[in-house]
Amino acid sequence: MQVYLPLSVLMIRACHALQDKFQIEIMKTFFTTIGNLFKKPATIPFPAAATYKPDDYRGLIVFDESLCIWCRRCETVCPPGAIVFSQNITDGKQTYHYSPYVCIYCQECVRTCPKQGCLIQSAEPGHPATKEHDVNNVWNKLFADSLESRVVYAAEKKKQQAAAKANPQS
Repeated sequence: MQVYLPLSVLMIRACHALQDKFQIEIMKTFFTTIGNLFKKPATIPFPAAATYKPDDYRGLIVFDESLCIWCRRCETVCPPGAIVFSQNITDGKQTYHYSPYVCIYCQECVRTCPKQGCLIQSAEPGHPATKEHDVNNVWNKLFADSLESRVVYAAEKKKQQAAAKANPQS
């Protein structure tokens, strides 16, 4: 003879079984946590101790202005836009700008540069950004200003060429 229990009794028994299993898991986790308090840490105590750097470590990009031919290839291939050139409106001189906080250290700029040694990827790690650096706002403004300076320079140069064409005395 089979005895059928009401659904509510079956649900209560199932809940008690799950609750017992859950309590066992909580106790296991608790004892594991207590045990870990007395074990040596598995991580490196950075920044107190130096971290291991592999031989092929890719760090900050170093720029040598004396070798640069100002082709802007590095700016073109940089995936996150960590390199930008600004241009002086009066003499057309370009200035290199690099943000280590935007850089993903992919080395594309170094590979693309036609002038050997102009861009080098050093073994120096990037520094963490702090609130004082105001990284996003400063870089975004510099990036926009750099692009604007090139547009203004191109327009000024075009204007001077048109004036020279119209007045061929010199």
